Formats: sequence, structure tokens, C-alpha cells
Amino acid sequence: MSDAEALQSENEALKARIRELERRLTEARTAPNRRATEDDATAFHQTALAIMNRLDLNNVLEAIVAHAAHLANTTHGYLYLRRPDADVMDMRFCTGRIALNRGSVIEPGEGISGRVWQSGEPMMVENYRMWEGRLDRLEETDFGAMIAVPLKSNGAVIGVLGVAYDTPDGVDFHSIAALLMRFADLAAIAIDNAQLYTKAQTELAERVRREAELRDTTQHLHDLYTVAHRQAQELRLLGEVRATLAREISLPSIFRTVVESLASTFGYTQVCIYLRAHDELVLQHQVGYHFIYERIPVGVGIISRTILSERPTLVADVSADPDFLGAIDGVVSEVCVPLRDRGKVIGALNIESRHGVVLTDDDLRLMTELAEHINVAIDRAGLYEQLWRHLQQLDALYSIMGDITGNLHLDNVLTTIVERMIALVRAKHGALALYDAQHNDLLVHLSINMDYDYTGVRLALGEGAMGKAALKRHPVVVYDYRSWRERSLQCEAESTANVLAVPLLAGAELIGAMSAGDSDLKRIFTEDDVRLLSMFAQQATIAIKNARLFAEVQHLAITDPLMGIYNRRYFFVAARREFERARRHRHPLAVILADLDDFKQINDVYGHPIGDRVLQMVSTVFRRELRSGDLLARYGGEEIIALLPETDHEGAVRGVERLRLILAQAVVATNQGDVSVTASFGVAIFAEPFDVPNVEQLITQADQALLRAKQAGKNRVEVWHEKDHVGQSRSV
Repeated sequence: MSDAEALQSENEALKARIRELERRLTEARTAPNRRATEDDATAFHQTALAIMNRLDLNNVLEAIVAHAAHLANTTHGYLYLRRPDADVMDMRFCTGRIALNRGSVIEPGEGISGRVWQSGEPMMVENYRMWEGRLDRLEETDFGAMIAVPLKSNGAVIGVLGVAYDTPDGVDFHSIAALLMRFADLAAIAIDNAQLYTKAQTELAERVRREAELRDTTQHLHDLYTVAHRQAQELRLLGEVRATLAREISLPSIFRTVVESLASTFGYTQVCIYLRAHDELVLQHQVGYHFIYERIPVGVGIISRTILSERPTLVADVSADPDFLGAIDGVVSEVCVPLRDRGKVIGALNIESRHGVVLTDDDLRLMTELAEHINVAIDRAGLYEQLWRHLQQLDALYSIMGDITGNLHLDNVLTTIVERMIALVRAKHGALALYDAQHNDLLVHLSINMDYDYTGVRLALGEGAMGKAALKRHPVVVYDYRSWRERSLQCEAESTANVLAVPLLAGAELIGAMSAGDSDLKRIFTEDDVRLLSMFAQQATIAIKNARLFAEVQHLAITDPLMGIYNRRYFFVAARREFERARRHRHPLAVILADLDDFKQINDVYGHPIGDRVLQMVSTVFRRELRSGDLLARYGGEEIIALLPETDHEGAVRGVERLRLILAQAVVATNQGDVSVTASFGVAIFAEPFDVPNVEQLITQADQALLRAKQAGKNRVEVWHEKDHVGQSRSV
């Protein structure tokens, strides 16, 4: 039987009980032996109807007790009702002084009510105060008389109805008892009806509860299905994204894949990724924004809050969040989750919704799960990047060592260093400056791929990135060089964005500095770049020192160590080259050969140390008075030779005569007084008709002229002419 059929059956039973009640009321009114008056019958009838019109059990019990007391013409009444689950009765309602006993419990046979319950018959106690069966444990028992009648349903006692009197005077106990018995039958019916109604209401409430529970269960199952369906979609889509990420090994590709997949696969319209670069967040990729911040200071925006707290963030209503930046209008919600590289937060993935769409915990959960996959891809890309860098490092260091071994020319070495540096850190341009101890600054020797050629520019220590690296003796990383307060004014127009500069150090000795740069703000120089370039700088420093050492050795090989000018061997090599150039272009050229007069006497009188000083003084005078393009060398002993390009007869005589006079006035101060010296000069000119066959012949001619100057009295200048003979000269 269904719940509806059971309820209908109970309603029919209730109607039948009501009809039975009306029949018994009619019989009671028409009984021939009824002792009550017509007024009593009318009151009885109205009382019964008042009880029967109530359905709530508590209201019925209250009405039964109140009307029973009224019918019995007393103020004290009570009603015990049997518990359905125990063999006891509870006093459910009472009036008058009996109210003090409300809630009391009796068992069968206890007191007047227990006896009525046990016997099923009414009972009267006309002298209750003196009755031995009185229950003294009740709060109030001081009554003169008491009448109790059973309440029966289907022959079984379900309760006891009683009234009490302060005094028994004038009470017709038998009439009252008979009246209460008839009333008790009606009251029992009313109680049955109320209990039936209560049961029906309880069952109806239970059915409603079950229906509500069924609806909730159905809704729950629907929600579970929706969640399961969404999760299945998310798992499938996450699998697709994961498979795509597995094919990417570079961070830019990973970020582009994630952002575009979120937009195309998951349907999010505004997606972006930022990475932290010191005190700024730098945009990596975005979809859906017609305007977006390329850089955000750390501490600004919901995304900064997420990165600093290292916890995912859901803002359902961004208008109520003071940190919301609002790059575009109409944004409703924002979800932001941190991205990590080996546990360290390096940036954040951010999505925003528009057009009334509110992001929820489901979106936050999805982004958090997706971030885990991105973190794995970032770790993998980092490992690949690290491996690639290590290979690049080994290759670069090996290559630079090969370049050092194969080429010791300083300019070539510097060019190779800058080119290798640019490739090593994947920069766009670079520069290198060497330290000038004499000026205590840096001199730029080379710049590659920069907006301007900075070769020859001098940088003070601390000026610009290279100057600061040289001054501080440690690497310098500059983000957005154009806005850097310490940038060099000499590089004001340079479009460089980010710069990495490292010093070139040989122990504590400053050799110089070099820098790599990029015009793209997204090219961030990392700690790995700093470490790699610092290692490269050590090899570069060795290369520079080797090239300098090689140049110094070369200089020593062609330079006279005492006088600081070229030696005889190098002079002949350079002179032959210069002579061929002059003959090819038919340009004049002069050779001067000078011999110090009586130099041996200086050594004999003052000693060889003073003689060496005199030779050094002579070399200084010659270097000062001759041009920078003239070739000057020690020819042997106290003889000096010079080759003067682009010099004719007149120019050579005039210049040598001036040199002779200045030399004669020069002195070397000693403890024994000032020492001076003169020189004799022989000059040979290569000019029209340019018929001298070689430079050796020209030197021979100068030697013949020198011999004539010596013979003519010394401290003079003689120019070769045709009457001089080769046999009069010394061996070249």
C-alpha cells in the first residue's frame, strides 16, 4: 500500500469514529433514564463538540481537562496518559492546585489513578485526605474528595481522567461519576482522533521529508554528474595540454602554449602569464587584452599579492578588491595562481572574466591543477636550459682557448671575445673596454651591433654598467637601462633595454670590463647568465694578458732595451718596406745616420752608467724632435739611424740641422757636473730620378756623408753627393 492510500484509509477511519461519537451523543440525550437535567445535557453536548473540533493532541488534552472540571463543577482536574513504549502513565495536563503535580509518573495500582488504570473502573474517594492509598510523593494531595474514571480505546485503558474537590460538601459523587464516565468515552474518542491525526501528520511530514530528501538526492546526483562530467572534460583537456607541454622545451613556447590553450580549449577570454624579475613582473604572453601592462611593480595588483603570498587567489568580485588593477573595462572576476621553478615562486598565471561571468572555486581548482603541470614543464625546461647552457659553456670556453692559441694579436683577440660573449649569453650586442692605468679610467676598444660605435670612448670608473662593474669588481645586471639612474650620459641615445656587465680581473689587477645587452625587455639576464659570463671573463682575461704579453715580447724583440727605440734588425725590415713604398709611388725619402762625437771619452771619464744615461738622453731628443711616422733605431754603439718618409733634400737638411743644435744644448746632470755631447750627421736623399736600387745603397750613401762630416771636424751635417765614393764608407 502506498503512502497516499494509507493516509486515505486513516481519514476514512477518523470519519467513522466521528459518526460513532455523534450517535452516542444522540443516545445520551434521548436516554429515558438520564438523570441529568436538560441544561446538563446541553452543556455536555457543547463540551463534547468543543473537544471533537480539536485535532492537536495537546489542545485536546487541555480541552478535556478544562471541560471535565467544568462539568464536575470544580477547578481541579487532571489527565494521565499511558506511554506507548512503557507500562507507566504521565500526567499530561492538569488544572487548579493539581497543576503542581504536572509531569508526575505512576505505575498500575498507585494512588487512585493507578487503581482505576488497573481495574478499568471509575473510583471515588470521598475523604481523600484520610485515604490510605494517597500518593504522598506528589506535590499536592490535600483534597477533600477525588473522582477518577478510565479512558478506554478498544477496551484497553489508555489514560485516567480525574477531578478533585477541596471539600466534599454538596457533591453528588454518583451523578458526577456517571457524567464523567460518559464524557470519558467521548474524551477517549477525541484522544484517539488527535493521536490518529498526529500520526497522520507525522507520516505526512515524513513523506514530505522523504520527498524533499529524494529531491535533494536527485539534485545531488545531478550535481555529482555535472561535477563528474566537468572533471572528465577537465581531465581530457588537461591531458591535451600536458601532451602539448611535453613537446615544448623552452619557457617562451611553454607560456605561449598554456595561454593559448586556456583561451581555445577551456574558453577563458582573458589569460596572461607574468614572471618576476627582481622588483618587477614582466609579461610573457597574453590573450584577450587590447591593453595590458608590460611590466608591473612587485607589490601592485592581485597578481603581486598572489606571488608574494605564494597562494592561489580567487576574487569573485574585483570591484570590491582594492588591489585590482583593471587594465580593461568590464572585468568581473579574477583567478591567479603562482608558478614555481623547483619550489620557488617565479611568476603567476592569471585569468579574468567579463560579461557577467563569475569565476568560482571550480575555476580556481582547475587553474591550480594546471599550474602543477606548468611547473613540471618549467622544471623540465629549466633542466634542458641548464644542460644547454653547460654545453654552450664548455663549447665557448673550448673555442676561446682555441682562439687564444691560434691568434695572439690583441685586436683580433678582443673581437673574438666580444663575439663569443654575445653568442654565449644570447644577447644582441656587446662591448669591451680596457683599463688605462695612466688615466685611471676605461677605454672602449670595441663595440659590436650597438646603435653607435663607442670605440675610443672613455668611461670613468663607476660610470655606466661597465664602469660600475670595474669599480665594484663584481657583475652588474641592469633591467631597463634607459630608466637606470646610473647609466652613462655618453650612451644616452642607446636603445639597450637590459645589460649584463662583468669585470675583467687578473687576481686583484683590473684589466677592464665587458658588457652584453639586449633591446628586448623580455630578455632577462639570470643568475646562470651571470655565472657563465663571469667564468668566460676569466678566460677572456687570460687571452688579453697573453695577447699583451705577446705584444710586449714582440716589442722587446724589435726594440733596443737601453735607448727604447727600434734595434738594427727591425730597422732594416721596416726600412726595406718603406723604401719599396716610396719607390712605387715615387715619393721622396731621406736616411739620416748620426754618430756621437768622442763618446768613448764620456765612458772613460764618467763611467759607463753615465754613458748609458747620455745615450738615453740622446734617444729622448731624437724621438721628441722627429715625427711620429719617422723610423728611428739604434744602428750600433753610439750610432743612431733614422728614415724619414715624404722628406726631400731641403726638408731633411733643415730638420737634421735643428736636431743637431738641440742635441748640442742638451745636458745630463751628474755628481761631477753636467755632461753634454754633440753628434755628426750624414744624410742621403732618395728623390728624382729615384735611381737608388735599394735601401741598403741609400744607407751606404748616408754613411759616406757621415764619414765626411767626421773628417770635416765633427758636430756638423753632411749630405751625400756624387763625388763621395763607396770605397770610403763602412760596411752596411
